[in-house]
Parts: sequence; structure tokens; C-alpha cells
Amino acid sequence: MNRSEDTTQSEPTTDAEAGSAFLDSIEFLTGPDPNLGSFLLVVGMVTTVFIALFQLTLPAPVSTLLTAGVLSVTVLSAIFGLLLDSFGYFDQATTTTTAAPASESDERTTDARPWVPAEKTSAPLPPLINFDAELRAYADMFDGDLPEAFDPFISDYRRLKTNTRNRATIASDLRADLNPIGALFEDGSEGDRLYEDISQRLFRYLGDRQEHVTLDRVAFYDEEGNETDVRAIENQPGRVELDITNEGEAAEVEVSVALYDEDNSVISSHTYSVGRVSPGATKTLDTDIFVPSNAERASTTIRSSESSGSGASV
Repeated sequence: MNRSEDTTQSEPTTDAEAGSAFLDSIEFLTGPDPNLGSFLLVVGMVTTVFIALFQLTLPAPVSTLLTAGVLSVTVLSAIFGLLLDSFGYFDQATTTTTAAPASESDERTTDARPWVPAEKTSAPLPPLINFDAELRAYADMFDGDLPEAFDPFISDYRRLKTNTRNRATIASDLRADLNPIGALFEDGSEGDRLYEDISQRLFRYLGDRQEHVTLDRVAFYDEEGNETDVRAIENQPGRVELDITNEGEAAEVEVSVALYDEDNSVISSHTYSVGRVSPGATKTLDTDIFVPSNAERASTTIRSSESSGSGASV
């Protein structure tokens, strides 16, 4: 009995494939799961727009001919849609998308990546609070079936990915959600190491925002383009390169370079705008600088649009 049913269902395979190809060709008009009503509605709307365009912008003989052509296409489209509906094409497409919603517990146990939100993320997470790699590692530990202790953390983590206005508040909730996860692992274990890393990064994210932006490299060059110590340039123009990395949210950044003499007094100071540095990005500032002859060392200070702080000495 089952075999005969399978055979009868396989007979119209060619027709179904042809219908699927046609659906793909009109999906940009009717959506991924069209029905007869939406199909005819779109056809009618397009027809109305074209007729109005022709009648209002073209002279009588041309507009009449074009309008007749549009109406002919409309009638053919409607007939074709009715034929598809008579063969159950639209009904079949609708029934294939209808399914009983899974419960939250089923989703937690069957979804291999429950930390990925169904809706589109509003903005990429900065590296400090992007825990996808850590959650994948946890999922591997439990063969893809994370314990219920992870549920509050994963729920708030999905909120974090789809919200940019109150990420600090959600990140604070994530720290509280970590407590039940930490209780699952022994001190020094791989799970405990991941827990400590997540906790420290959340603490840093919620702390001084200036610490999110770091100066990775400062290099001075002479007029010939050779990298050298700032003291070797001696009363001549040079060039300075600075690499700035942002591990937090996007920020407007500027860098100050101060030059000091042997008495540790500032003899020259320059402030440069780095511009907007995106989350996880490294931006290089390459600019000219004049170095006085009595310069002994240089120091840098980074300031972002959110806070300010000191940098490093060279």
C-alpha cells in the first residue's frame, strides 16, 4: 500500500519541477511562498501602473497600442495563474511551508547553534563580546546538546546580537547568566578556562571604554623612508606610523604624539585624527612630523569619542 502511494506521488515530478522553476522566476514579485491571490494582486498592480504611465506620458496612438499590449499580457498571466491553481500548484506551495512550531525546549536540544538569532543582527558584535567560538567549544563538549544552564546566557546573547542601544545592560545580564555555567566545571578544566575568558572580557567591556582602543605599533621614519629611532631624525621632518585596534564598539579616535627632551619636558606635541574605527578593525595612521634636534623620546595618547586615556612611550 505504501509503495503504490509513493509511485503515484512520483508521477507528476516533471510538472512539479517546471512549476518550481516558474516560481523561482517570479519569486521577486510574489515572495517565497506565493498563492493565487498574491499572484493576481501583483499582476493587477503592475498592469495599473503601466497603463497609467502610458496614458499620461504618451500620445494617443502609441498609448492605445501599448495599453492593449499590457492588457493582453495581463489576461494571459491571469489565465496562466488560474491553470496553475487548478493543478494545485499554489496549494502545494502553501502546505509545504506549514509546520507546527517547535517548543523552546525542542529548539534548544535540536539546534546545533542556538546562539545564532533567527532575525538579522543589527550590527556586528565587537571582539570583546563575540563569544561564538567559545559557545561552539562548549557545544562540542556536550555533543551539540548544551545543558539547560546555558539557556539564560544564550537567550541574552541573542538579544545582544540584535540590539545596539542597550548592549551594556545586556552584557551586564550576561555576566549574571554566567554563574550557572561556571558551576558546571571544575577549576582548571577547559570549560572553566572558557568561563573565565568570557567573564574577563565582559568585565573589560563594561569597564573603561578607552581600554577598548589600543595602540599596537608606533614607528618613526626618516626622510629616506627608513625606520629609525626618533632621536636619529635630528631637527628635520620625518614620518610616524601608528596602528590602532578597536576591540569595542565603533568609535571616533584621535592620537596625540608628544616629543620630550632629556629633562623630560615636552618640546613638541601633535594631535592627529584617526577617524572612525569599526569594531574589530585595525587602522593605520601615517603622517608627517617634525622632530626637533633635542628630542629624546616620544609618547602617545589615544582618545576616543567615548572616553580618553594615556597610551605608550617610545
